[in-house]
Amino acid sequence: MPGDIFSRIAVIGGLILIGALLRRAQILRAEHASLLNILVMNLTLPATVFLAVRSLRNVGRSWLELLRVPLVAYLVTALCGLLAYFLSRRLKLDRRRAGVFILLAMLGSTAFLGYPMKDALYRPGGEEPLPAECSSCSEQEICLAYREKHPQECAIYDEANATAVFYSELGTLIPLLTIAVVVASRYGEGERFTWRNLLAVLKSGPFVAFLIGLLFYNEEIPGILAGILGVLSQVTVPLIMLSLGITVRWGDFFGRQARTILTVNAVKLLLSPALAFLLCLLLGLGGQMRSVTILMAALPSLMLSLSYANQYRLDVEFASNALFASFFFSAITLPILVSLFPHGAAEAAQGIWLSTPFIALSPR
Repeated sequence: MPGDIFSRIAVIGGLILIGALLRRAQILRAEHASLLNILVMNLTLPATVFLAVRSLRNVGRSWLELLRVPLVAYLVTALCGLLAYFLSRRLKLDRRRAGVFILLAMLGSTAFLGYPMKDALYRPGGEEPLPAECSSCSEQEICLAYREKHPQECAIYDEANATAVFYSELGTLIPLLTIAVVVASRYGEGERFTWRNLLAVLKSGPFVAFLIGLLFYNEEIPGILAGILGVLSQVTVPLIMLSLGITVRWGDFFGRQARTILTVNAVKLLLSPALAFLLCLLLGLGGQMRSVTILMAALPSLMLSLSYANQYRLDVEFASNALFASFFFSAITLPILVSLFPHGAAEAAQGIWLSTPFIALSPR
């Protein structure tokens, strides 16, 4: 497991390093991060959001039953955000840094790492694995044929898949497009909360894409358009990693930002999954629904926090440093957490970080 984890970290670190080298060669400068951010927030991320909304059509479980999953996500987000607010005051952070601190503590990379980890843990494998072209056991004819031969494995995978989709696309996406925008606008652009903070939500490209996705939820879109949106969506992660590479300050990890970075990551990587576990017990979530929900809550901080920091003039340097540290520390915390899951999940985790090509991942 450690070798695969560090291989995955190496892929992430490689793109960050490319950004850092481009900056050192003066091909890219720190101010270019804002240009990359414009592309992400107004082009590639809206495409990602639109496709994410439409992916909910593939969920086979009862929506009423699964709505407990995003409820856990909302409560974890609210509690971690509230604690981060008080910690930011305790640490006497300035406004711009406090805004980033709260964003990093609240939301995680549920699509970027959550989906491949879910697949590594629960996707049917062994001597007869689920065909690579099947994202579930109930889409294409070949996938349905596999379900008939392996009903138990498919039932477990479908439950894990539905839980991950509901946590990411409802539990993370909606706060990302609403609460996160309000927080970023509140701390980055004004000293008081005003109606303009709410208008920032309505004006954001990702939120507009979310509404369009709901509007055309049951409609089929042309294959060419779907292909274009898919390509745009795939570019989001590399752009954010390059932006992180040209803005990160390596010396601050053990310097003046170390205490703040350790604090925000303790909230996100340790407290967040503990809260999710307690809430799952309280709401009666069990089996794969409980395990996947806790896993999603334990993921490193949201990569799009860096784009929000650029967009709303927060502390971009701190966002870069803390985000990089979050992914680094998660290489330690996630394998420990996964080893506690039942049904042999620890063995399945050997493929966690390499189960999906990096370029095809989502930025959440």
